[in-house]
Amino acid sequence: MNEKQMGKSKKSYILYIILGALYVIIKIIFVLLGYLHKGAILHGLIPMAFTVGGGFMALKQDEKASTTIWNKVIAVLPVLIFIITPVYMYLKQKGQWLTNGRKEVLIIYEIMAAFQFVIALKRLKNTHK
Repeated sequence: MNEKQMGKSKKSYILYIILGALYVIIKIIFVLLGYLHKGAILHGLIPMAFTVGGGFMALKQDEKASTTIWNKVIAVLPVLIFIITPVYMYLKQKGQWLTNGRKEVLIIYEIMAAFQFVIALKRLKNTHK
């Protein structure tokens, strides 16, 4: 891998990590605006921890090898978030699961997960070249 590709590779991992950090930041913003309770921040910490951790591991591993299990892991994590988030919200809130700012958080989470998935797929594709 040449230096230009390595720089581009690092940027994509960093973007993936930043999107991961936004999971909790979004929750904090909605809590501060009064839409969600303080306990909702914990629910943002979980996807943040997994995606940021996976992103850092993939970034670290990418410097050492051209193919890595972490590129596959970071592709799976957003899919899990995409599937689990609405199910969890529904089970937790039942009939009110899309009220009081929850719908907006769900939309934001789903968009971020989709972007992370695209980034991970591009990284996975580039590791097999």
